[in-house]
Amino acid sequence: MGRVAVDVEALGLRRAPLDVRDGILVYVAEPEVNWSDELEAIHEQATTDHFMDTYTRRAIVRGVVDALPGGGTAADLGCSSGLLLADLHRARPEAALVGIDLVASGLERAREVAPTATLLLSDATDLPLGDASVNVLAAANLLEHVPDDAAALTEIARVLRPGGRAAIVVPLGPGLYDYYDKALGHERRYAPGSIGKQAARAGLDVVARRSLGSFLYPAFWAVKKRHRRMSPSATADARTLVARDIARTRHSKVGELLCRIEERLPRTPPFGIRELTILTPR
Repeated sequence: MGRVAVDVEALGLRRAPLDVRDGILVYVAEPEVNWSDELEAIHEQATTDHFMDTYTRRAIVRGVVDALPGGGTAADLGCSSGLLLADLHRARPEAALVGIDLVASGLERAREVAPTATLLLSDATDLPLGDASVNVLAAANLLEHVPDDAAALTEIARVLRPGGRAAIVVPLGPGLYDYYDKALGHERRYAPGSIGKQAARAGLDVVARRSLGSFLYPAFWAVKKRHRRMSPSATADARTLVARDIARTRHSKVGELLCRIEERLPRTPPFGIRELTILTPR
């Protein structure tokens, strides 16, 4: 591939892409990622309207929107199909949006969902964004997929402007890692507060921390413990079970109600399905 002319400075980038494919700036020639088009399809189906994912996106937008001026820049690291980018656009229509992912099929969908966003095929540990180039950065359910999550946090700290905000969402419960996590390519689950400790070493301070899905946690814990006793015979079998589990809970009115009640609380218990950490550069 030859280099393609791109206005690097205007886009806040520190280097030109290797290629441009259908409007997507390509920075990795042959991405190495523990993901697939099949998983991307399962993920898109789940996250579009699953109550935990819509709740997560609302919480992220609330956590960062005050740091995003109308003429500012917001980046979604691990943007997948662009749903959070669309939510950020609704909150700040004049802000510039950047979507970053290592899976081309997700970016192709994001191009439709968030047509105003600049889309980059890039590794989270080597971002093409310039130093102090974004006001807001979100990384929702991404770091658990990244082998070197510390390097990703260092990159997040580098690209944030002074006073900027990063919203990091990760799955909680190291002892709950099961076939579901393995099938989805999770490297790990996190202990409560551990992202804040890692982020401090990268030069980021915690502004706020909130558990997501605390009211749902007892039932979630029981299911995960049962899953840990199961051993699907093949990856394909595990993914079939994952798709089934997602479909089973997707339209739960009880789950939606509990999330709506929980998000009204000024603080949440120190346990949950996920954790949202809001960070700022030191």
